[in-house]
Amino acid sequence: MIAVMRRIALVVLLAALGLGSGCSSLDPAKQWYKPGGNYTVAEWQKDQSACTTKTGLDEDCLKDKGWIPLSGDPAKPPPPPRNPKGDKTY
Repeated sequence: MIAVMRRIALVVLLAALGLGSGCSSLDPAKQWYKPGGNYTVAEWQKDQSACTTKTGLDEDCLKDKGWIPLSGDPAKPPPPPRNPKGDKTY
């Protein structure tokens, strides 16, 4: 009986690990939307097709067509702090 429970626990653990690795990605795909109105899947597919090159998706092309990325953009680091007195410190 204990052996059966161990097998079940192993199967559940492996399934959870498989789902976790399948749902996460090191390079998440960007999601795009077009503000200011409704758009259809056909419109997205047309614009995506027009903006796809041999090297991949041309994001500037999509932005020119009015699409805005929702995710995947890394945050820019804040600028270094400035000395309010203007003194040079070394």
